[in-house]
Amino acid sequence: MRIIDVIAFRDDRGDIDRALGCVEALPPVDDYRGPNGAAPVILLRNVFEPDFCRELVDLYEAHGGADSGFMREVGGKTVGLVDYSHKRRRDYAIADRKIIDRTKALINRRVAPEILKVHQFKVTRMERYIVACYDAAEKAHFNAHRDNTTSGTAHRRFAVSINLNDDFDGGEVYFPEYGRRSYKPEIGGACVFSCSLLHAVTPMTRGKRYAFLPFLYDEAAAKLREENNARLGEGVGQYRSGLAGT
Repeated sequence: MRIIDVIAFRDDRGDIDRALGCVEALPPVDDYRGPNGAAPVILLRNVFEPDFCRELVDLYEAHGGADSGFMREVGGKTVGLVDYSHKRRRDYAIADRKIIDRTKALINRRVAPEILKVHQFKVTRMERYIVACYDAAEKAHFNAHRDNTTSGTAHRRFAVSINLNDDFDGGEVYFPEYGRRSYKPEIGGACVFSCSLLHAVTPMTRGKRYAFLPFLYDEAAAKLREENNARLGEGVGQYRSGLAGT
């Protein structure tokens, strides 16, 4: 998103050659930020232990998942939508309090300190405790989107994508604004990134990808989230800042 030249129209059509020459001189899309360019993400290993990953996968398999929609602003209200052309995924919302507390403790210990170190942002709260499943049989995917573009999601500051298995193809996270390089953390590893970044999940081509996908924020964002309750549509749960947190 940079202006690299300003070309005036010319009667002899020389402006066309100049414009085409400008485009031809550009580097490949993947190299436009440099040959070693990468998206501004934090990659972490061993956030969840392998046994805990297996436990979460088994939890999903035991209970199954429901269609996972996405949020949109419609008529000034944040509403949930399901559109398979944009997103196809199933989620299981964890209900076991002990498992929820364990995920919170691990995020606090192994993710929050890295965010503080890299971004000077102190995480105090965590949103949603789900095991998500991208299934190749359903051609699961998630097209390019940002995680904080509605009143109901504006409080989100960081997204965390923790892979719970690795025996799958496709389902990798990538950031179109930073090239076509994609990211597939190992089992228990995390990709952490700002909710403002445009990102997508590539279509699944083999197997199932299981992942734990929370959002992180702080006290100021919690206040914003509560203030935006009035702008939530039907079916989108109200939020009370005193009832949630990491």
